[in-house]
Amino acid sequence: MKPMKRQRGQQRLSGKAWVLGAAVVGVWCASALAAAQEERTVKAGVYTSAQAVRGRTQYESTCMRCHGADLSGGAGRSLTGDVFVRDWTGLTLDRLFDRMQSMPPGATEALAGDAYVDIISYVLERNGYPAGEAELSVAGLTTVTVEGEDGPGVVPNFALVRVVGCLGGDAARWVLSNASDEVRSADPAPSSDAELAESQATALGGREYALMYVFPSPEPYVGHRVETKGLLIRDDAGGPASLNVTSVQSLAATCEP
Repeated sequence: MKPMKRQRGQQRLSGKAWVLGAAVVGVWCASALAAAQEERTVKAGVYTSAQAVRGRTQYESTCMRCHGADLSGGAGRSLTGDVFVRDWTGLTLDRLFDRMQSMPPGATEALAGDAYVDIISYVLERNGYPAGEAELSVAGLTTVTVEGEDGPGVVPNFALVRVVGCLGGDAARWVLSNASDEVRSADPAPSSDAELAESQATALGGREYALMYVFPSPEPYVGHRVETKGLLIRDDAGGPASLNVTSVQSLAATCEP
């Protein structure tokens, strides 16, 4: 009977080893998946050449009439060159995906999600971003950021941005002081949901922005901590930048840090 007991003990040990091995494999798989989902930029080869070929076919049948055979625009905005960089640098590809799903305005039918991803792949190819070995997926769009030649941290001039600061001045000259650095935004309207939470959590900074074409008057928010959205206009001489304002909303009735 003793040998039998040792055999059972060995079986129990083997079972524990199998469970441990399975756990190690599970951890490795989870780590591999996390690595695959790490944030990257469009310069990292995030789509395949075959995917771009499919995207070209989809583009020509559904998008070309508005955005042009060469993606330079027409009834719709340009999807290539400086305009594409200005519109999308610093934003993740899911923002472009969401915009595509709303096009053309008033459309009664939409493409499948994979078709939009293929079109995005074609747009990336036409903008000179390299292909890679793995296809771009809907799930992966949130991890890929559009990047221009100047790098991911540089917001292009005339881009739509979101800034948090202290509102001051008057109708002659509205000013945002103690302001944060500009952050890209895809929506010119006052933020809501997750983007609003980000603005509320943004710390004040040392920047100053002149506010242009503010309507309606933000006078009720003077002295408030506000979120301001607008088109970024840099000063060629190195002075404070300006914002061609699209929206202002109060985050707090005071502007204390």
